[in-house]
Amino acid sequence: MSVYLNTSSVPGVVEQSCHLMPFDIEHDGSANVSSYFKTSIREEQEALTASFRGRLLNGQEITLPSGYTGIVVKENRKPVTEDEDRDLNITHRFQKMTYWNLDKLPSADDRFAQAMQWADIAKALHRPVDEESSQKSVTGK
Repeated sequence: MSVYLNTSSVPGVVEQSCHLMPFDIEHDGSANVSSYFKTSIREEQEALTASFRGRLLNGQEITLPSGYTGIVVKENRKPVTEDEDRDLNITHRFQKMTYWNLDKLPSADDRFAQAMQWADIAKALHRPVDEESSQKSVTGK
């Protein structure tokens, strides 16, 4: 199976806010987030707070690492089998997003926060090394 991402729509894609929720929502389609969820978001001293169906959420807005852009994709036709190719279209993009925890404050120990640090680590690991620097690291001179 191959996944094809249609990038022809990128120039016209709208910037959108994005929320990573700590649970599954059994719904595919648009939702009136501005009226029902965003109105419950409060900025507290330690984190953002909100509630969803009576459950307390604590969140933090993060900016994506430099050089990265988040995208939201939509699949117009679901494949019938696992082996069938998939075609995805970009519907929205984002540079910032809010991730939410159930009943606990966001911290550097959160898996999502740790995953976001990986981009900087990977950049450092894969940076080209010149021969002189390489020799210094081997010989210590």
